[in-house]
Amino acid sequence: MELDAELSALAAQEDLPADLVRRLLQRPGARRSVALMRQDLTDELIAEIIDLGSVRTLAANSSVPSRIRARFVEHPEPAVRCAVAASVRDEPLGLLARLAADPDPSVRSFLAMNEHLPAELLALLAADSEASVRSSVIQRWRDAPDDVRRMLLTDADPGIRSGSVRAFVPPADLLPGLLADPATRAAAVAHAVPTL
Repeated sequence: MELDAELSALAAQEDLPADLVRRLLQRPGARRSVALMRQDLTDELIAEIIDLGSVRTLAANSSVPSRIRARFVEHPEPAVRCAVAASVRDEPLGLLARLAADPDPSVRSFLAMNEHLPAELLALLAADSEASVRSSVIQRWRDAPDDVRRMLLTDADPGIRSGSVRAFVPPADLLPGLLADPATRAAAVAHAVPTL
């Protein structure tokens, strides 16, 4: 076990000769480190990592060239698309929008957590049909605009309403309804002004 940890640490070191990096790919732990952390991967090493079955880990490496990461958006495995959705930038243009339309809600949830996601796509995901995606937006976008906050605070799903009350200060006009709602009452009390 210690050898695997040492090889994984070695694989992340800068300035390793390419032939040593290639040899490290034969050890699963070291291969994960190479795929996830190296910033100097050549096209040949990328192809070898993909052939060895570590495409999901490679998709999470933000240093992989955008032309390669763009291919991962079309990958048949949702886990690969999730890995790329979490950190990809909009290169080529429209890549983030394609991920926002992904048929798998887990991909859209990971995308909602991407720090490079523009406000218009976050707003689109805030209205997603899947509660898990809307929940990811609540966690990520604490400074959402008023119209998005209102939409989430009045969502049909009680879990979304409850999470929204914990994440956002509700507007005064929504507070009575949130206090009357069993799903949001406990969290809404924190925002109520006590009266004597």
